[in-house]
Amino acid sequence: MLAAILKVDKVLYRAFRIVSITLLCLLFFLTSLNVLLRFFPIYSMGWFDEIVELSFAWLVFTTAAMLWRNREHPQIDFLEVLFEGTRCRYALLSLIECINILFLSVFAYYSTTLVLKAAAASPIFQITRKVFYIAMPVTGVYMTIVSLFFLAAHLRNLAAYNKTKNLSNNDSV
Repeated sequence: MLAAILKVDKVLYRAFRIVSITLLCLLFFLTSLNVLLRFFPIYSMGWFDEIVELSFAWLVFTTAAMLWRNREHPQIDFLEVLFEGTRCRYALLSLIECINILFLSVFAYYSTTLVLKAAAASPIFQITRKVFYIAMPVTGVYMTIVSLFFLAAHLRNLAAYNKTKNLSNNDSV
């Protein structure tokens, strides 16, 4: 079961990575083209805003999911550093992860509600707004599941810390 979950995680991570890199390149290209066409107005890019909005939404959320999974997002860790080498560190990390799970669950729920209620379409290409918004619940659910695994690891470390301390106390007697 765990092997299947890890395989799905690997596939999703690769998909998020491909989407992020592709959209970043697309945004760079479109922005460069838009700047050039302002100096040499040979073609109208009235559709530019739509594609940029769609690309940017997906880029932001897929990149956030990748950063979350790899724990590469900005974080304030002075308490974690302060409690380094103590049991409190794992308790603190577990508490923080519980807060993360709560936030991400609420985020995923309300973004799903937004997707389900979205009825509008983009003005030029008539792309349903659901396509713009679906990145939020998809990545929100993904980050929630990742956080559940992080919480399990913190709780395992907390339990192992207690066992390690008990073993070292018995050795000194």
